[in-house]
Amino acid sequence: MLARNLRLRHKKDYKNVFAHGRSFSNRYVVFYIMEGKSKYGFIASKKVGNAVQRNRAKRLMREVFWLNAVKIKPNLEIICIARANIKGVSYREVEKSCLDTLKKAKALL
Repeated sequence: MLARNLRLRHKKDYKNVFAHGRSFSNRYVVFYIMEGKSKYGFIASKKVGNAVQRNRAKRLMREVFWLNAVKIKPNLEIICIARANIKGVSYREVEKSCLDTLKKAKALL
């Protein structure tokens, strides 16, 4: 589980990253990345599915960040948004998708 100090928690923080960050996307996720403190936010809209499916999508994305924290560059604020295609996808596919997109964004060490 990501520590509280590593999470984006306020609406103004999300708005700031959306306004000033760059976006990178692939089949399962969209990332907004901006220089700043090392903080992460996770979003799954109702397009992903019901509450169970949305929570699973966010859990998968959080797990990818938690297990690969040492590979991610410090001082980046990242918002990870689940796309509707993420329904029913395995952890390995989500991890590969996230890491490929972070590599494309040059957010990995």
